[in-house]
Amino acid sequence: MQFVNRLISQYLTALRTNDALEIARVEAIAADYDTHNPHGPRLLDELAGLTQPAAA
Repeated sequence: MQFVNRLISQYLTALRTNDALEIARVEAIAADYDTHNPHGPRLLDELAGLTQPAAA
């Protein structure tokens, strides 16, 4: 779980700083993680949810 938390933190930092290369790197790692962990929530879906504005 610590790995996933660190990846999400890196993704949020990349979004805030508009670092497209870091965003792509984290998404690639998340896709690989999802491939190797087919059961449970998909990390790519979780990351995509972070880019959506919160409902009021």
